[in-house]
Amino acid sequence: MFDDDMVLLEGAPRLFGIVADPEDDDHPQVVAWGHELPDLAVLTWRLGNGKSEVMTFRSAEAALATAQQLYSARLLWTAPAVQGV
Repeated sequence: MFDDDMVLLEGAPRLFGIVADPEDDDHPQVVAWGHELPDLAVLTWRLGNGKSEVMTFRSAEAALATAQQLYSARLLWTAPAVQGV
């Protein structure tokens, strides 16, 4: 990567999903997804009526903690964090 590429990636949103097995049928699925910035995470999930809701959290881990109040869940990152330049 060029140095300019690293500058662009530093502070860029990190994409993540929250994976769970809400039906407890051994078919885990992405139940929510979002992106994390240095100071907050934005999470989206689809409701049973087909509409979506969006909420902000202080981090992806905080969003996961909320999801874990409903069912056993884990974070799935789409890419590793970019280390400092």
